[in-house]
Amino acid sequence: MTGVPALAKAIAGRLVATLPQCAPERAIFVIGHMRCGSTALSNVLVSRPEVSGYGEAHVAYRGRGALGVLLLNQWRRQSWRPQARHLFDKILHNRYDGDAWPGFFAARAIFVARAPDAAIPSIRALFATIGSAEYGSDAEAAAYYAERLEAMLALWSRFAPTRRVALTYEALTAAPDAELARVGAMIGLSPPLANAYAPRAAAQARGAGDPLTSHRFARIDAGATGQRAVTPLAIDPEMRERIDDLYRKFVNLAGTQENAPVAARQ
Repeated sequence: MTGVPALAKAIAGRLVATLPQCAPERAIFVIGHMRCGSTALSNVLVSRPEVSGYGEAHVAYRGRGALGVLLLNQWRRQSWRPQARHLFDKILHNRYDGDAWPGFFAARAIFVARAPDAAIPSIRALFATIGSAEYGSDAEAAAYYAERLEAMLALWSRFAPTRRVALTYEALTAAPDAELARVGAMIGLSPPLANAYAPRAAAQARGAGDPLTSHRFARIDAGATGQRAVTPLAIDPEMRERIDDLYRKFVNLAGTQENAPVAARQ
């Protein structure tokens, strides 16, 4: 909980000690990278009354008190549901789930990744559009992508098989109902997850998701995901091989037959 004020830490600790909602096994995490479709997936999940959350809360999960911090963040954003069974967070950076405390892995985890030839230009385009110099080159965005997928693959093995599921962006946008059924079954939601959510035009502050387009949509739709023409990435051959290998490994986890990085270059 680095950076959390002492009073907030004390309150968070008290919440964890008294509220069953803060039990690690009740948490749900979307674990992905930027521009992987996590905003739409998060919106579907938090549209359910059983799930309390709004998106990326920017909480470092280095101790059980982090779940209390998560609840406080939701309360500040007016998105906390006291009667919900699950607390939700979306994690897109290693600084939040790196060095996670053992209880983190009692949660349910939804891993999501997107083929690098689409994800990396999308990361660059997002930051350029919001006027940020961060990830200003393919090489910088590819380095983030590679480091994040390496961390995700390491995290995967630490969750029990019954408490994890891996999705690709490509499968999620091509067959959202089938992929959401996998997610809902892993969590144990009934009735099943529906591919629908309320547009969140007023909720695009830090952490709520894509600030450019997500407020226009109310479902996961292949025509609304900003598909771009594939152009060769300006990265060195070693990085090219690294990101292709990492994505192939993730696809194997997801149980699909996709081979997007290779196909994109043919």
